[in-house]
Amino acid sequence: MKTVGIIAEFNPFHTGHKYLIEQAKALTGADTSVIIMSGDFVQRGAPGVCNKYLRTEMALKGGADIVFELPVIYSLGSAESFAEGAVKLLLSTNSIDYLCFGSESGDTEALIKCASIIEEYTATDKFKDDLSGYIKSGISYPSAFSKALNDALGSLVSLLYTPNNLLGIEYIRALLRLKKQAESLASNKGTSLAGTVHFPEIVAVKRIGSDHFDETISDYSSATAIRDYLSSTPDFSALDISGLSKTLSDSTYSIIYENLGQKLPIVEDDLSSMLYMRLNTLSDEELLTVPDINPDLLNKLINFKGKKVSFPELIMNLKSKCFTYTAISRALCRILLCPFYSKAYDMLNKISESYVPYLRVLGFRKESSEYLRGLRYSEDINIITKPADGPLDNPSYALDIYASNLYEQSCYNKYKTGFTEELKTGPVII
Repeated sequence: MKTVGIIAEFNPFHTGHKYLIEQAKALTGADTSVIIMSGDFVQRGAPGVCNKYLRTEMALKGGADIVFELPVIYSLGSAESFAEGAVKLLLSTNSIDYLCFGSESGDTEALIKCASIIEEYTATDKFKDDLSGYIKSGISYPSAFSKALNDALGSLVSLLYTPNNLLGIEYIRALLRLKKQAESLASNKGTSLAGTVHFPEIVAVKRIGSDHFDETISDYSSATAIRDYLSSTPDFSALDISGLSKTLSDSTYSIIYENLGQKLPIVEDDLSSMLYMRLNTLSDEELLTVPDINPDLLNKLINFKGKKVSFPELIMNLKSKCFTYTAISRALCRILLCPFYSKAYDMLNKISESYVPYLRVLGFRKESSEYLRGLRYSEDINIITKPADGPLDNPSYALDIYASNLYEQSCYNKYKTGFTEELKTGPVII
């Protein structure tokens, strides 16, 4: 049996995602697709448009076989952190034959070459000096990073300016780093890497349809366009979603139709009151412990204490050449999840070789039960099907539980629907 791993957010699941899963299986001959999916908070620094269980159901009915949750400590990280955390979890299963992702280019060899050059060049003094110089000039880190790599990459540098190509490169870089670490560890122990860690083959699928940030509705719309469409009016009774039928599978359309105005959509502004409370109860010293909150950003944040806070408006007021929209948004989500986020982040930097990672099962197809049973016998990973049986003393897992309950509260505040405690929620089974 061959297995393909896919890292995703499915926010929400659409025809482009369905195409990716179908192509991933067709190109690799894989029988099983294993998805690592962001939970209730996603990488751009926002709540998911609907909760992780609805998105899991969409994915399973759209062709996915097993969906695991990407812990919040990674899902709210930079592209590099997001990619490395997800790739680590896939590798920990020791059962993934292929790592597949969508990209604008679909050129696997070019993406691998680009990632390899970046890994080598970023270790040089010239790169570090150039990067520092660009940052000091007042531009954002992503822009400085691309400029510092310009000469080394040549024509390949264009891959860094398209979001799916860039994320794919980060997946490959993570694989290269982790393989190098594994080889070093095996060498120190006097053993061979072969037979100890199973590294997947990279397969890039060319993205079809709308661009990542395209806001038009088409046969292959972007998730951005779908989210904007769903949140285009506060009066959901007047919202006609029939226009989405061409960009959503029948099953996804049904899930959205049945839950519209009851569980979705959730948008950034739905977290504003909670953010106000957190921003005004944390001390300046506590705010500085939040990753990516530096003194300059703190000084800007302080000006908004005790004032009306709108999550989106606050981002717009704080963003600058140095602080991008997504970086600010992620920082605000981290404040919202304090002190759990800070504790999990501290733990992440102290993980020892003996640490056993966990994988929370969000859902699976019944015919994939055998694969899950095989993972449960592994000593290298902790598979969690019942949330209450998870490692509650693990700061990262405690953060996941808190984040889900907070998301559920925001949903209750908006729609007055029933609150389901995370520790009592089981996986979706199709």
